[in-house]
This record gives sequence, C-alpha cells and structure tokens, in this order.
Amino acid sequence: MYRGWLATIAAIALLAPGAALAGPCEDKAAWAAAAQPEIEKAFALMKAQAKPGFAALLPILQKRYALLPATMPAPERCGAEVRVYDEHQYLAYADAARAGRAIDGFPAGSNFVLTNLHYADLAYAVGWIQYEMEDYAAAKASYAKGLAIAPNQHDLTKEYVATLLSLSAYGEMAPFIDKFLAGDRDMDGPGRANLIAAKGIGFVALGDMPGAANAANQAKALDPNNEYASLVLNLVAQKQKAN
Repeated sequence: MYRGWLATIAAIALLAPGAALAGPCEDKAAWAAAAQPEIEKAFALMKAQAKPGFAALLPILQKRYALLPATMPAPERCGAEVRVYDEHQYLAYADAARAGRAIDGFPAGSNFVLTNLHYADLAYAVGWIQYEMEDYAAAKASYAKGLAIAPNQHDLTKEYVATLLSLSAYGEMAPFIDKFLAGDRDMDGPGRANLIAAKGIGFVALGDMPGAANAANQAKALDPNNEYASLVLNLVAQKQKAN
C-alpha cells in the first residue's frame, strides 16, 4: 500500500554524522559509519526488488538492529554543535533556535544539527525485507520497535499500517492511526488523508460502514482525489447495495 517514498528514504539514509569530537559523540558516529554500508546495500536491494539477496542480508541487519537502544539518544553537545538525533524532536529545537530561546538546558544561540544515526532507516529496512518475505508478524514487530525508538516517524508509520492490513489486524488500525495523527505536526495533507482512508478500509472489514464512510469523507476533505478514500466509498456502496 505504501511504497512510493523508497527513493527518498534511500537518499536520507546516506546522510551520516560527520567525524565526532569525543566520547559518546564519537561512539555514535562510529556506529553510524559502520552501519551505513549495510543499510545502503539493503536499500539498493529493496529498490531493485532483488529478493534473492534479502535472505542473506536480513540476519546481518537483524544482528545490528537487536543492539539498538529502546529509545533515541537524547540531544548532546558535540564540540561546537548540539546534535539532535530524532527528526521530530529537532522541529522543536529548530523552533527554539529561530525564537532565540533556550531549550532542555541548551542555551539560546546553540547550533542544533539534525544528525541521522540510521536507527529508523535500519528499522525500515528490516521490516521491509521481512514484509517482502511474507513474515508479516516479524515485520510488525520490527516496525513497532522502530516507532518506539523514533515515535511518529512517517515512513515507519505508513509501513506499520500496511502491515496491519496484511495481518488483517483491522481493530488495531484506527487507534494506532488516531494516536499518530494526534501527535504528528508535519505530515502533509495527502499523507494524512492516506492514513485516514486506511482507517476506512479497516472499518469496512469490521463491518462498520458509517465509520468507513466518515473516514473516507474526512480523507477527501484533505485530498479530494485520494484514491484510497474513493475505494472505501465504493466498498461502502457495494456493501449497502448487497444489504
């Protein structure tokens, strides 16, 4: 259901932190540099849909993924810059910088730098490969771990929803999507519409036609041409006609 942003994710995955200056900063930079070739290979295989290579690479990625912390590391000063590792947290730090405010103990005027440790990229790659290998339960677990580390990460969120659909876990879809939409602040209208329409698909499967129609209409209010919302409305009409 959601696969169109792979090229963008692959480009982002190439942005590793530069050489760090000391201690924890250096450790994180070294980890990201070591992980980068494996992640690049994973995204190349994913883009090419080279499924024979998935089985060989997956255990390597899983071994690295198993060692990740439960949450994203907190922002930290590394020389002249403050590295922020979570992209959504960075939005708040960037706002503070523009306003000339201190934030979380960092003084006004700090140089905040969004730094990709590849944690979300790794979660995405592991979950994607597991999904393509039709191990949907494992993919769900991998995406869930990634979302615990990087809450509200858009691409992990979309893939998690697609995996719930594949697992027929329709009852989990609306609560998950509603929680995401309530906390997110930067997904565009069409992206939000896709998720709301996905709720509608779940409602259809659960037999909740009013809920499905409401979700589809909400999605169309954000994106009048949303194909998933149109699909939901067609399914609702078919169900109503059959009854």
